[in-house]
Amino acid sequence: MIDRACISLGEKCNLKCAYCHFHNENNGKLSGIPQEFTTDELIKIAKNLNDYAKTNNLSIFKIGIVGSGEPTLQYRKIVGLIEYVKNNNLDRLAFYTITNGTILKDKMLNFFLEHKNAIKMCFSLDGYEELHNLGREKYNVVFNGVKEYESKFGYKPPINCTVHSQTILNKTKLRAYLEDNNFKDVTFSRLFDSHDLSMTISKDQYQSLLEYFRGSQFEVRQLDENNKKKYDCTMYGTLCGVGRTNIFITKRGIYPCGRFYGNENYNYGAFDMDLENLEFQMGKMKSLEDGECYYDKYVEIR
Repeated sequence: MIDRACISLGEKCNLKCAYCHFHNENNGKLSGIPQEFTTDELIKIAKNLNDYAKTNNLSIFKIGIVGSGEPTLQYRKIVGLIEYVKNNNLDRLAFYTITNGTILKDKMLNFFLEHKNAIKMCFSLDGYEELHNLGREKYNVVFNGVKEYESKFGYKPPINCTVHSQTILNKTKLRAYLEDNNFKDVTFSRLFDSHDLSMTISKDQYQSLLEYFRGSQFEVRQLDENNKKKYDCTMYGTLCGVGRTNIFITKRGIYPCGRFYGNENYNYGAFDMDLENLEFQMGKMKSLEDGECYYDKYVEIR
């Protein structure tokens, strides 16, 4: 049963992060077709997913506004989508987005504050300045965005922290940084598909990092016992949802997850395809054991 989707609004981004697998591969631009959704197309997707949730008695369908670009560059589309969802009682949908935090405006933060029960804003922040800037950019600008969020909401934003080899080596300093800055909600995601192989880490290294944070002040979703049997993504510490619960929606088509973007052998069909047909396409995916990543097992060339 599909119960979560990521929607990639478009490819526009104001940064060139070193380990961004979307832009390093130039995936979505190979066809020469613009990869930007319109607001009306986003609304159509939302209506289809909400109807699907109702038909299948899903109380919540989780939707991430994340993908190959920076979501806040498409701010007006997010506003149009969320306002339509609220005004038309598409009450089965729960949204979140992940921003790099570098271009936030006061009106944007006011919107996310006003609609915090409809869409959750998270930040990509890999830790203190030197660690963050190894793979990303503009730590000082990002952290200024974090402070602006805190001044509006009264608490630090949830953050998504990418874990790579230098994270492992500097985990004590990272923990001190997160504690000193009073972060609470932290998601650790394992680096994958990096062009710099020295940055990648094994599953065991990743698990050891998670265990280091067990019993800390942080709400780490991978350490929540209630999430152990939930299908989502092994890079976030839970079970792979490819072919089961997850879809990645782009203008180019629907893929099993973001790692497949640009691989047309795994394009299920058009973004507005019939969801019964989508379920049929997903049902043709190969079997997978708990703890395995579909992309790693069947797709990646080793």
